Amino acid sequence: MDNGILTLFDIDGTLVRGARCHYMAFVRSVRKFYGMKKDISGINYAGKTDPQILREVLELGGIPKKTIEENLRECLEYMTQYYLANVHRENVQALGGVKELLFELKRDNVLLGLTTGNLEPIAYAKLGRVGLAEYFPFGGFGSDSPERPCLVKKALERAREDFNYQGDTILVIGDTPRDVDAAKPFHLHTLAVATGSYSVEELQKSGADYVLESLSDVNKILKIINSLV
Repeated sequence: MDNGILTLFDIDGTLVRGARCHYMAFVRSVRKFYGMKKDISGINYAGKTDPQILREVLELGGIPKKTIEENLRECLEYMTQYYLANVHRENVQALGGVKELLFELKRDNVLLGLTTGNLEPIAYAKLGRVGLAEYFPFGGFGSDSPERPCLVKKALERAREDFNYQGDTILVIGDTPRDVDAAKPFHLHTLAVATGSYSVEELQKSGADYVLESLSDVNKILKIINSLV
């Protein structure tokens, strides 16, 4: 694939919802490696990477930074193992319009990738629960970097190196201002959907090029993507 459109999707709040097991993986991991039992349900996870969230959780629990770094790698590995072992219990669901949209984009030979804060094995296990993993042969993941703009950079590098993508028509789709901000350094098009924890008004203020209530209106989204060519 030389040119054409490249579309990069976030996962949680954009493609799917209801990933309770992912939250429990955090709870079990910080308890095992840091002895932390503090309630972490009130933290805003939206748009953040798994390593970033883990550090914030531990700092909230008063864990010294040196101790955090000493056990971080093992904690993330355990979190992945826990999720993979329990993903069969996950009640994750694809959001409205997602399956139809991905089917149409693939049929139109649009190159699809991910930019997600999920660790890579968690991302694909989660998408596999709803039959979406096969649409995304590459991406940028929380296992690549704790910084979201780096995930976009990594996804772009993989598109060019592994799929010979040489185009410059790139759309990032997400549900948080962080998704939008991560695309800005690379001057990419952005589409934000209010299917997560942010409203249409909040997403408009983030500077997204397009803001929609959801991905349900597949024809409208296809028109937006085709207008970028």
